[in-house]
Amino acid sequence: MRKKTLVSDKKSGARSIDSSAKITKNKKAEDELLNNEELLKKTLDSSFAYIQVFKTVRDKHRKIIDFIWVLNNRKTIEFQGDRVGESLLRFNPGVVETGLFDRFVQVTETGVSHTLEFYYDHEGFDDWLHQTIVKLNDGFILTGEIITERKKIEQEVYQRTVELKESRDLLQSIAEAIPDMVSVQEYPSRKIIYFNREPYGISGLNADELAKKTLEERHKLVHPEDIGDMQKYSDSFKTLPNDNITTIEYRVLNRLNEWIWLRARGKVFDRDEKGNVTSIVVVVQNINAQKKDEEEIAIQHNILKQAEELAGIGSWEYNIKTKEFFWSDGMYTLFNMIKGRQVTPAIFLDHAIEKDLGVAEKIVNNIERSFQPLEETIYLKIDGEIKALKIKATPLKNNKGEPEKMLGVNMDITASLESEKKIMGLNESLLFMNQQLNSLNSELRSFNSITANNYNETLRHVYINLETIITSDARHLSDTSRANIRRAQSAVQKMKLLTNDITNYLELYDARIKKELISPKIILQAIIRLTKVKIEEANAKIEIEELPVISADPVLFSRLLTNLIDNSIKFRKPNEDPVIKIKNTKITELEDVLVPIAGITYTIITVTDNCIGFENTDVVFELFTQLPDEVKHKGSGMGLSICKKIMEMHGGYITAEAEPGKGASFHCFFPE
Repeated sequence: MRKKTLVSDKKSGARSIDSSAKITKNKKAEDELLNNEELLKKTLDSSFAYIQVFKTVRDKHRKIIDFIWVLNNRKTIEFQGDRVGESLLRFNPGVVETGLFDRFVQVTETGVSHTLEFYYDHEGFDDWLHQTIVKLNDGFILTGEIITERKKIEQEVYQRTVELKESRDLLQSIAEAIPDMVSVQEYPSRKIIYFNREPYGISGLNADELAKKTLEERHKLVHPEDIGDMQKYSDSFKTLPNDNITTIEYRVLNRLNEWIWLRARGKVFDRDEKGNVTSIVVVVQNINAQKKDEEEIAIQHNILKQAEELAGIGSWEYNIKTKEFFWSDGMYTLFNMIKGRQVTPAIFLDHAIEKDLGVAEKIVNNIERSFQPLEETIYLKIDGEIKALKIKATPLKNNKGEPEKMLGVNMDITASLESEKKIMGLNESLLFMNQQLNSLNSELRSFNSITANNYNETLRHVYINLETIITSDARHLSDTSRANIRRAQSAVQKMKLLTNDITNYLELYDARIKKELISPKIILQAIIRLTKVKIEEANAKIEIEELPVISADPVLFSRLLTNLIDNSIKFRKPNEDPVIKIKNTKITELEDVLVPIAGITYTIITVTDNCIGFENTDVVFELFTQLPDEVKHKGSGMGLSICKKIMEMHGGYITAEAEPGKGASFHCFFPE
């Protein structure tokens, strides 16, 4: 290989040598120079980078138009061959397209070095290169290396980094989105390294404050009954295998001062070189609603159990696929069996009495084979006792309409059937008694009709005969005799009044009520017209307020109000004109009023007067009740009884409020 100096464009000048001493000296200098060049060449060849030296090729205007190779080290020769003395653009025209040629020119002209990394895919190259360009005389030195493998590694590292970041972001998004509380904690200090805040806030816990608390401080928030279990849970991580999970359910106090149920599931996250646990990952779920549901289910189960005991019922479930037959506690009680004993539907055949074997076969067939709804009553012999059970069952189907289970309820109706027999016997007796009573009532009505007419006729004749005696034989009678006859006539009149009232009362039993919407005010105006004479004689004043439309029999309603008005006029105060007020009253305006049937709304028509009043309001509606003897105006004691009967016929009732000397009020409750 031809050796060249770094400054290869300078030509050596020839000089005459005047003496052998000078020749010797020059020879030594030349040898030293050659040795230095050899040393430099070996040094450059030992480099792992490729090194090239170029000099410029200029045109007549001193513009750089090309570069010539001056020097290549061993690495360059291995890379692209020895091209000393050759044109750069001839062998590597791609440097123009990639802009490298312009960089070479810029460094040569300005002396400012450049270092760059770039991808080169010309002249058969397909590599990443790292190059440094440094000016040297009228050219430049190019050092560099192929970094394709490094770039591939960097790209792989970058891609892996991107993937890890995406995975981390995905895990972070998942952790923030899930409702569970996720945390990574140091162990054994349990210092929180990471947690997703949002689920903590939903559960009423302050995650930031919890992260600052020590393990002991966090345990203070745990329910006192759960402290022991929590300590065992925390200690369990020391010996927990990597693939195992430890779980605990406990209560904590949230920032709303509420005890909430949580379920924690922990797993070892990392260990040191000695195998000791250094961090754990814990997922905590808010199971407060689940716990409440479990409590509610337990309550409902207890209620169902008690209901089964009280009602004498039991329930069962037959799994069509597994052939398992599950019984409730009530079923074991019905069959006097120990709870938990395995049974099959054939148990109905085992206990059926002889005449009900066909019913038992039907029940077993429906449960085990046909899976059809059933409702049967069967008599079973259980521990020597005959029990009547009513069995009702229905299939439970899946979304395809296929039966999966048979669900049934058994009820002990032994006592009910006995009661039904007794009731049937009583009903037969009652029917016979009703027939006798109807017969007697019919006879009584006939008797009352006949006797009332005959009795009235007899009383009329007695009264007329007594009046004839007084008129015809008055001169022959003493004053005492005349007085006695008058008293007898008064008694006859009272008997006639009583007879008429009894007849009127009994007629109500035969009356058929015909309800319709009526205007009470219109009926009252008709009553006032018909009793105008009586009202004017008593100088009574009747005040009628606005009254609502009610549902009532107009004839019976008229008799009701006529009796109440007549009652007020009859028992008016001496020397005081009666004032009768008729109005609509609300329940809230009445004291100590008990509504007989809850949920029914009543329209209340109230008749109030300023008459003599009375004391005992409990008995005034009973038959033949009269005021004390000192009261001048006496009645038959039937008027208010008739009012009570009319209100009962309407499905309502009547009450009275009164005080001696301060008048009375009668409240008529009409159901709407």
